[in-house]
Order: sequence, then structure tokens, then C-alpha cells
Amino acid sequence: MNLTNRDMLVYGAIGFGVWLSGALEFYYGGPYLFQSGPLVTAASAAFIAIAVCLIFRSTMRWRGTAHREGVTVAVLMGLPGLFGEAVRQLFFTRLTGLLPQTQPAFAATLFLGNAVLLTYAVWYARRNAS
Repeated sequence: MNLTNRDMLVYGAIGFGVWLSGALEFYYGGPYLFQSGPLVTAASAAFIAIAVCLIFRSTMRWRGTAHREGVTVAVLMGLPGLFGEAVRQLFFTRLTGLLPQTQPAFAATLFLGNAVLLTYAVWYARRNAS
């Protein structure tokens, strides 16, 4: 089964929703996550990476999408947030409420989450392909 246009829109919308909820969470909770020391930031990054993989897997199961489509789904889910993140990084302090010196750790956390998601999607698609 190949992804339909509707499937692609659904996955993109879910990805945007995940990014938007994270953006709001970071705006209000960001000082605790990114200005409380490197251990808290590292724990936050790990949690975010695990959470996006769980959302990906749950959404794949919910939609009944073939495992071989996993990489495509991960890209569809990640792209809206990457575009949104480009804008947020340009206006970092205003859009996050964080200190400018936290921008590298913030960006690294988001890169890690996306990298782990894509790596997991490749593993998921290859492991479960039939």
C-alpha cells in the first residue's frame, strides 16, 4: 500500500501539531529545560527523542500504514517542524522566551530529536518489512 495524498496530509498535520505543542511547551517550560544546567538539557533531549519515536510508532499503527513506508512517514512528520524551527531560530529570544546563550543547546536538542526519529524510522521500516 502506498501513501495517499490524504495520508500524507494527515502525517504532515500530526507532525505540525507535535511541533506546535512542543513550541508552546518550550515557551512556557523552556527556562527549566534549557537554563537549569547541562544534565537537565541532556535529559530533556533524550526524552524528546524517545517521545517523537513513540508518537511516530503509535501514529503508524493507528493509521495502519505499511512498515516499509516508515521513512517517508517520518519525513512527512518532521518537515513541518523543521520549517517552523527555521523561523523560530531567526527570532529565537522573542519566540522562545529563552536567553540567547541557550540557542545552541536548544537547536542541538531539536536536531537530535529529528536525527533519532529518522534513524528509528529506517530501523523500523527495515526490521518490520515484509
